[in-house]
This record gives sequence, C-alpha cells and structure tokens, in this order.
Amino acid sequence: MKKSNFNFDVLDVPDSIKNKLIELSTSIEINKRSRKGSNGWLFFGQNRIHKQKVALKFYDWGGEPKYHAEPKNLASINSKNVIKILDASFVDGDYAYFLTPYCKKGDLDAEICNGIKGNIRAVSVARDILSGLSHLHAENLLHRDLKAQNILISDDSKAIIGDFGSVKKIPEGNSTVPGSGHSLIYTPPESISSGMFGVPGDLYQVGVVFFQILGGKFPYEESAWLNKLDLKRYRKIPDEIDRQIFATECIKKKISRGQIVDTSTLPPWVCTPLRRTISKACNVQPQKRYQSCSEFLARLNSIRDQIHDWKIIDGSPLRQGTCRYRILFDNKKSQHYVQKDKGSGWRKDNSFKNLALQEIVSEIEKRR
Repeated sequence: MKKSNFNFDVLDVPDSIKNKLIELSTSIEINKRSRKGSNGWLFFGQNRIHKQKVALKFYDWGGEPKYHAEPKNLASINSKNVIKILDASFVDGDYAYFLTPYCKKGDLDAEICNGIKGNIRAVSVARDILSGLSHLHAENLLHRDLKAQNILISDDSKAIIGDFGSVKKIPEGNSTVPGSGHSLIYTPPESISSGMFGVPGDLYQVGVVFFQILGGKFPYEESAWLNKLDLKRYRKIPDEIDRQIFATECIKKKISRGQIVDTSTLPPWVCTPLRRTISKACNVQPQKRYQSCSEFLARLNSIRDQIHDWKIIDGSPLRQGTCRYRILFDNKKSQHYVQKDKGSGWRKDNSFKNLALQEIVSEIEKRR
C-alpha cells in the first residue's frame, strides 16, 4: 500500500490521536490539516480505494458521562441538512472522531466573506439549518456550537450542519446541559449567567447566523466589540493573555445585555418581519425565544410573502420582481441612483432624486 506523504511526526496533537490517525491512514490518505476553528483537530484526505474526499475530525469527548453523545448515535442521524457520518468511534476515554464527506464548496463563513447573497438566500439557509437541527433535537442532542464555520455548503448549495465536536446529549429528566466554552460571540446569554445550555440556546445561535447572512455587523476580532473607553484600556495592557481576558469579560457583558445582535446594522432592504424574527430568536431571555425548530420554521413560512427578493449582484442591491430595480452609486456625484428593468433592459429611473439609500429602498418597496 502506498505510504502517506503526510508527516505525522511533527503533529502537535495528543499521542492517542496521532496513533489513531496513523492507524486510519492505512485506508485514508491524509493530505492536509485545517487550522480553522479551535474545537478539535480537523484533517482532510481521500479514501485510498474509491478516492472519495473526506474530512476527519477529532474532538474532546470528555466531561460527565451522562452528557456524552456517543459517536454511533450521531452516525445514525439521517437528514439532508446534517453531514453524513461515514465512520465514528472512540479514540480513548478522552477523545473520539468522526469521518464525513468533504464539501468542496466550503462553509457558510466563506460564503458570507464573499458577499451577502440577499434575503431569500438567507431564509433558505436558515430553513436548512433548522431542518437539520430538528433531527438532532429529536434525538435529545444539543449542538451547542452552531456558527457560520460549522455550516457546510453542499454541491447543490444546501446548508448542512457539519461539526459535532460540541454535541451533548440531554439526560432523561433534564432540559439543559453544560454550556460550551467555544465560540464566545455565539454564546447565548444564559450560558454566561448560569453556565447551562438548552434547546433555546441552539435556536439563539441559529438566529445569530441568520443575522450574519442577512448582512448584520458581526466582527470576529475581539477588539471590534469594545467601546472606545474599553478599547483604550485594552490597548494599554502589555500582556497578550491579559488583553484576551479583558476583552472576553467585555464581550460577556455585551452578550448578557443582548448587545451582540444589533438589527440596526442590517442593510435597509432587510424588511421589518425579518428583523423581528431575529430579535425574537436572539432575545436575552430564553423563554421569550422560539422554543423549537418547528416554531422558528413556522415563523419563516408565515412571513414568506412579505419578503422581497433582494439580492446583491456585482456589489449592488437588486430587487427581483415583475419590474426589477437596482441601486447604483455615482462616484462623481457621490449619490445613489436607480435603474429599472421591465423586461427590455436597464434604464435609469429619474423618479428617485436626491434620496438616501434607506429612502430609496423604502420607495422601491412600495412598488410592485
């Protein structure tokens, strides 16, 4: 059998994981390690026989046994919006792994970085995530780490829940599990105050992701979350670890106050029903959020007719419809202008004059 070119000797992973990786390399040709994310160890490769490209994730399986989500149970989940687990098992008492197909389109984080796609795409992604999540909840499993980096994009552009490193099982007679220590800015407020996490916590995270793909302000840099006074103090702290600790505490306060998701930062073409949907999903009080995936999905279905098909094409907002409108910017005049297309090509609409972007969007929304 062909020997792998991957250098296992230099891997900075626990010995038990390294040994399991070497064992698995007899059937999987490991060719790359991903440094993206911090929850576990992720490798890419391909099956040596049928050449299927795969992802191999090792994660910390420790903690209290009553919360353990056994790999075999995860592998039994069958949903088009949950990544198919090809193999899953324990490494030892501390670690486990799962093997999944590789998604060449990458993750939702990459899609967002390449530019928001508009309202309808955002709703479609949210529906996909909720559909997949409902299968986890049906098995009394909580994901605890739903974020853009953990949502993969399939070949047909469907959103797929693609990481199980933080999944925990809800013990019989309970409704919560300990909160995850990963991905602070996605952490629901109750996990800050009580350290616990329930179904409303997963739905809060879906709301945050929904907010992101609609174009809300959601920076990853810790310093971007600090106000001017805290940022000044932050920059004066000489030690990097102490700076991180300070920033973490500032961000936790923002989470507890419900200041992470600010719907006023959404683009003007995100309609009021969508803004209210996000506000409910991300309410500080878990009992005031959607209490199930089906309730969240029902809300999205109920506002479907109120959502206009705004898209971002070549950097410009465009509203689809019988008459299409697009908003462009005149650099010489430093102002926006509008073009419309009734089917015979784009022409400037001179009825929009000296209006701010918000005003232009509001006027377009009145037209059919």
